[in-house]
Amino acid sequence: MAADLGAGAWHKSRLGSGDPLPDDLSADHRAALERPLRHVKGEQDRTVVINRLTVVRARPPGGGNREYYLFRDLTGQLAVCQRVSDEGRRKAALAVAAVAVLVVLVLLLVG
Repeated sequence: MAADLGAGAWHKSRLGSGDPLPDDLSADHRAALERPLRHVKGEQDRTVVINRLTVVRARPPGGGNREYYLFRDLTGQLAVCQRVSDEGRRKAALAVAAVAVLVVLVLLLVG
């Protein structure tokens, strides 16, 4: 997997008018770019530069609500960033909302 991360530099793809998108784009990225890059009536010429950095997201089994992002830094070394997953943030927001509702309910019943 580490070999697929490149050398830590941004990958640049320079596209001229009518050039196809790079083959290694994900379906989501391809869909996001196809519409704005369509040929416009009366367009003479165009050059587009797409900058990409390869990042791997990992969610290990039993890792709780954590996810890790693996990429090569500017020196070419592998770097890992940890963060709370989307699911973990939703669970935390629901817990905070439940506590707020309980506090309001207690205040209404006591007051």
